[in-house]
Amino acid sequence: MERIADNTPSVSRYSVSGSRNGIVTVKDAVSSEVIRTFKMDDGVVVRETFLLDGGKTVAASQKDHAVFWELATGKEVRRFPQRIYGFSHDETKFFTYQFPQGIIFMHSYPSFTLVCKWKKGAPGPEQFRFSPNDRFLNITFGHGYPPIDENYPLPDRSGGAVNYARLFNIETCQEIKEFSQLDLLSIGEFSADSNFLVTPEYIYVDVNSDRLVRTLWRFNLKTYQVEKLAD
Repeated sequence: MERIADNTPSVSRYSVSGSRNGIVTVKDAVSSEVIRTFKMDDGVVVRETFLLDGGKTVAASQKDHAVFWELATGKEVRRFPQRIYGFSHDETKFFTYQFPQGIIFMHSYPSFTLVCKWKKGAPGPEQFRFSPNDRFLNITFGHGYPPIDENYPLPDRSGGAVNYARLFNIETCQEIKEFSQLDLLSIGEFSADSNFLVTPEYIYVDVNSDRLVRTLWRFNLKTYQVEKLAD
């Protein structure tokens, strides 16, 4: 799947889901009673759904746009011309990806003003994670992403499974090149204090002993240096 659950914005007593035919449904999280439904483009997959502003605002994305509604009245309050992949934990920022140009945009919420812009090229985002302090964004880009509606959420892997991870500093609007040079294939786990990004386990064959070695590293988000944790 393209989204990672720990970036879901603040929740309320409601749950929200989207269908493959453009319907967004809001339910009571306890009783499962349907509170309200919203209609997007007919026959188009709803890719992301969000509950914002303490549950007062509902938002959802299709392949090329997003819509915001007021839950209490059902009124549409905003239509945004890009697919929204995810929000920061504090809901003050969200990011989008422009396909096929391959540009990552960071916007502020609720003003919708542009904050950062990164030109990445293809492929598109597969997974992502904001740091707990919302200053960093870690994204894995995967071949075949974004998938077409007919295959969603599965990508088109006909050209091979090419993945690479990147790390962005949202405060400075810079891609962290020291991280890019690590050539990692998937996103890592941020420490609770947002000082480190623990990279995925790295496995290699020791040429001297001919044995498989499992190594864990972390990336220091203050010094941009790699620190070895254990073998």
